[in-house]
Order: sequence, then structure tokens, then C-alpha cells
Amino acid sequence: MRASTARSHFPRRLAALAAAALAALALLFAAASPSVAGAGQKASAGAKSLAQRRAGHRHIGRARRRRLRRQARRRHRLRARAARRARVRRARVRAGRAGGGPAVASNAPVSIPKGKAPVVAGAGSAEPEVLEAGFEEGLFNWNTAGVGEALPSVVDDTARSGLHSGRFVLSGDQDRSELILGGNGGGSTDGMIEFGEGAEYWYGFSFEIDQMVYGHPGAHNLIMQFKGNDDGSPGFGLQLWDYEGDHGEYADEPKGLWSHGSAMDGDRFLAPVAEHEWHDIEIHFKASAVGAGFYEVFLDGNLIDSRSGVSMLIDGAGFGYIKDGIYRNGGQIPGTSEIHLDAARLGHSLAEVLPG
Repeated sequence: MRASTARSHFPRRLAALAAAALAALALLFAAASPSVAGAGQKASAGAKSLAQRRAGHRHIGRARRRRLRRQARRRHRLRARAARRARVRRARVRAGRAGGGPAVASNAPVSIPKGKAPVVAGAGSAEPEVLEAGFEEGLFNWNTAGVGEALPSVVDDTARSGLHSGRFVLSGDQDRSELILGGNGGGSTDGMIEFGEGAEYWYGFSFEIDQMVYGHPGAHNLIMQFKGNDDGSPGFGLQLWDYEGDHGEYADEPKGLWSHGSAMDGDRFLAPVAEHEWHDIEIHFKASAVGAGFYEVFLDGNLIDSRSGVSMLIDGAGFGYIKDGIYRNGGQIPGTSEIHLDAARLGHSLAEVLPG
């Protein structure tokens, strides 16, 4: 009787044990499922991230290829333009020789043979049409005869027009890093543009200040000068100063573009200029040593200074010429100064010298 009763209870106990085992397995599975799901999610996210990276690389590659193609097309256009101008110059030279008259090409001043007289741009002289010195062909249409301690370099990390600009850097107590307008990029003054009595021109250039130790009274800091062929100071110059004025009249904006030279009535504040951005300068002038000249200075499209009845040619100078770069009193304002110059052009109208 007892044995029969024990056998009747056994199936129920076995079923209870099985149910308990199933419950335990269910609990174990529930505890493990978040980590399994997380692993799955991580794997999915990893695959998605890899796909995104691959897509990003493809996008970057396409963007870089497009940029390189644009640069190649721009270089091709610049070379084609230079080739067309060279053909025009050669044709004009041939026409001048055939006609027996003076052969003056568009950029004739930069190709004067050695031993010939320099070009003097004055009233009644044969004048070039437009001279471009924008660093697309290195230092062509400049010369380094008065360069100073630091030779400028041609770079492609920033430009106002085209693909290249000129970089001028002074450090320590260095005084000068300048180029003279006109020439083939070397140390000879052959091809230098010389402005005689009555020469009337427009000259434009662009500059960007990267870092600067600014000038002040007793410490000139020129970025452009109209210099005579004498040993004196320029009659006309543009410089970068940080000075509040003798009576604090420039205290609100002391840092900017200042005048320099007797034709400009000395050192005067002209306009503020911001660093790390390009600024455009256009100068309309008539050279004179007898008080019959004038000038107008435009900064970023605005007239900031003008005078008439002035002598941009200092008494005793036979002609004037243009210099660009940095010329400072390094002993008074030592340290590192760096600017970029670009889009330098000499022509006969404002439209001809505006940056392209």
C-alpha cells in the first residue's frame, strides 16, 4: 500500500522538478539576453560606422579630385592667358620693327636688353598698357635689387587673385624685405619701372596681415613706398602703425594704415585695417618734382586720402619707382612681422588694376 502511494507521487515530483529547471533556465536566459542584444547592437553600430567612414573617404576623395581639377583648369587658363599676351607682345614688336617706329609691348619694361636705357614712364614717353605682378609666374615683373635681409617667397596657401601670393617675413631686428616693381625676378634693375615728371598711372595691390609688430613715431613700418632714385626718404608711402596720436585723437582705433612722406604731409592716420583678411589698395597718381602732381588712395573701394599740387618726386630725384614689402626700423620694433601681397597691377584706369 505504501509502495503504491510512493509510486503515485513520483510523477508529480518529477514534473515539479522539471518546471523548476525550466524556470531557472528562463531566468538565466533573461539575465544573458541584454548582453547578447548589446553585442548585436554594437556589431550593427560597428558595421554602420565602417560604412559611414568608407562613404566619408569616398566623399573626401571626390571633393579632393574636384578641387584638383578646378586648380588644373585655373592653371591652364592662366598659362593660356600668358601665352596670348606673349603672342601679342611679339606681334607688336614685329609691327614696330616693320614700321620703323619704337616697338613697345604690353610689358615692355620687363624685357629690356642689358645695356639699353631703362624705361622712364613720363609725359610723352612710350608707356606699357598693363603690368601684372601677381606672383602667378613667381617673382616675374619684380626685381630683388633692394630686397634687404629677407628674400620674399611665393606661396600657394593663400591668394587674393589666382593661386599664388608673395610672403614677406621679418624677424628679430631685421629691417627690410622688399621688391621693386618691374624686372624678371632677379637682382638686376633692368626692366624696373621708372616714373618721370608728368607720369600718370593707377597702381593697385592687395595685402593681408598675418602678424605684425606695428610702427609708431620714430619707428617707420612701410608696406609700400614711391621712392626716388636718391638716398632720401620716399615722398609717398603707406605704413602700418599702432599709435593713439599726440593728443589721443586716434585712441579709439589707433592700429591701421598710416601715411608717410612729404607729399602726404607726414605721418597721418588713414584707416583701420583688420588682420587675417585681404585688403585692396588702389592709388591714382601723377608724378612731379615741381608741385604739379596729385594722388588718390582707395582702401577696399573707399577713398581714404587725396591731395593735389604735391611733389611725389623728392627734390634732386630724377625719377621715382615703386617698392612693396616690409621696410621698418627693426631696432625700434623688433620681432616677427609677416604679410602676404598679391594682385599688383600698374595701368591707366581703376578697372585695369582691380584684383581679378
